[in-house]
Amino acid sequence: MILGIETSGEMASVALFREGRVVGESSFESRMKLNQRLASELRELLGADLPSIGLEIIAAGVGPGSFTGVRMGVALAKALAHGLSLPLAGVSAPEAVVSGLRLTEGTKVCVLQRARADEVYTTAIVVEGKGIPAERAATQVITIDAALRAVQQLLEGPPSIVVGNAAERFADRIDAAFPAVEIIADERALPKAGEVARVAARRPEAAERGLAFSLVPRYVRLSQAEREFGVDLGLSGGGHG
Repeated sequence: MILGIETSGEMASVALFREGRVVGESSFESRMKLNQRLASELRELLGADLPSIGLEIIAAGVGPGSFTGVRMGVALAKALAHGLSLPLAGVSAPEAVVSGLRLTEGTKVCVLQRARADEVYTTAIVVEGKGIPAERAATQVITIDAALRAVQQLLEGPPSIVVGNAAERFADRIDAAFPAVEIIADERALPKAGEVARVAARRPEAAERGLAFSLVPRYVRLSQAEREFGVDLGLSGGGHG
């Protein structure tokens, strides 16, 4: 059994995954309410007798996304992994999104998530065997035009699919750059805890007990404090830990 926690977006979720399928999942609004909802939603999902569930891995969504949201989800996952002496896995939001699309091996995907102004979080992914999403490079935060050029270079050709909560806003420019692409901007463009757990199940070798101490969120951008005061808190650039 794998516990998935995803808190990077406006909707957070927690899920249980067993034998190839999600056996329980709860989604809830995270904006301004995550600190009130996360622990209670998790407790309701797991029930009172935690040892009887038989958890084997904790899987945490590492972002990019909400700075505070990602930090809270990762912190809770690390605490649970440490307290229960379980391996911990970090799964990015783009990986979780692509996992939920159930694509065939070899499919090339561009994930575009909202950032600020004319910028987007950009991740180029190719689906490998067993449906495992493999990132071709670290997530970048760049303008939409630079993103489309970068993705084509990283994928060595145009993507088949552009997905994410920024895809609809820039649909005209995406269509101009990739005329044959499929744009997905509905609920399938959001990362979910069940898919965080599914990705962790498909690559169990990436789950480690040591990540309970070393896993860091994928912030990509500097925090507001780092930008305003010119200090480096070591918070940016986190991938899988």
